[in-house]
Amino acid sequence: MDGEVGMQEPTRRITAEEIETYKRDGVVCLRGLLPAEWVAELKKVMDKVESDHAAKQKDGEFTLAASTDQNSSQLHAMNNLGDLIEQAGGMVLKEKSGSKADGAFILVNNGTRDYKDLRRIALESPLAEAAGALFETNKINFLFDQIFIKQAGASTRTAFHQDQGYFRVDGQQCATFWTACERVDMKNGAMGYVKGSHNWETYAPNAFVSQMTMDTHGLPTLPDIEGNEDDYDIVYYEVEPGDVIVHHYRTVHGARGNVSANRGRRSAAIRFGGDDLTYLNRPSAPEEFPVDSNLNDGDPLDGDVFPVAWRVSLP
Repeated sequence: MDGEVGMQEPTRRITAEEIETYKRDGVVCLRGLLPAEWVAELKKVMDKVESDHAAKQKDGEFTLAASTDQNSSQLHAMNNLGDLIEQAGGMVLKEKSGSKADGAFILVNNGTRDYKDLRRIALESPLAEAAGALFETNKINFLFDQIFIKQAGASTRTAFHQDQGYFRVDGQQCATFWTACERVDMKNGAMGYVKGSHNWETYAPNAFVSQMTMDTHGLPTLPDIEGNEDDYDIVYYEVEPGDVIVHHYRTVHGARGNVSANRGRRSAAIRFGGDDLTYLNRPSAPEEFPVDSNLNDGDPLDGDVFPVAWRVSLP
C-alpha cells in the first residue's frame, strides 16, 4: 500500500457483543469501522462508475445478457432489466414516490477487476481483519464484490433474497460487508434484514428487482416477504459513511427504493470467506460469479481467484 491510506491506525476491535449479535441474528452493523480515508477511496470509485454508466447509456452499449468474461467487471443498468420484466408480464418492486427525479439503478459485478481503488478496499482496508474477528477464523479469503448505486428517484426496490444460491462456495464462514459513502436512511434506500434467517434453508435466487426466480435448480421459492413484512423480524439500518453492515450469506435481505429527490445511495458489497469455506460449482450460481478452473468441489479457497486478504498473526 502507498499514500495516506496505508498509514492509517489499525482498525477498532470487534466487540464480543458484535460477534454474538452476528451469530444470533445473522447480521450486525459495525458502526464507524471504515476510516474516513477509505470512505474517500470508495467515493472515487463511485464517481468513476457513474461516469462509465453515463457514457454507456449515451452510446446504447448496455446488454442484459450475463457475461462469461472472468477478466473484467460487468456494469448493468437495472432499469433496463426492470423494463424487460414488465414487458414480459412480471412485476417489478417499486416504492410509491412523489419525486420527479428519475435516477438510475446501477449494478457492477466484479468491480475489483477494473476499479483499482475498490480492489485496495477489498484487500487492504480493515474489512478483512473484521471478518476474521467475526468468523473467529485464522484466515480470510476475498471472494467477490458488487457495487450498487441507486441515484435520486431510483424507486425500484431490491427484492428480498439470500446470497448463498448465487455463490460458488459452501460452508458457514461467509458474509457480505456492505458499506455506503453517503448517509442512508429509509428514504434513499435502507437495507433490511430478516433476523435469524441465516438458519433457514437455501432458497432460489431471484431477478433482484422482482420476486421472479431464475432457474431454481430444485430450490424452493422465498415467501412473499415484501407483502408481509409485519410477519417477519426485519431490521432496517440507517447508516453513516464508515458504518459497515455484515450479513451471513444465508441471511434474507433486501433494500428500499430511493424516493429522495436529491440524495443518491452509493454502496459496495465486499464478500469474504473463512477457514471452513470450500469451492462448490453451485448450479444456481450465475455466470458472472468468479470461477476457478483449478478447484474441484470441496477444495479450500486459495489462489489468484480467491486471494487471502488477511491471516492471523503468529505470536
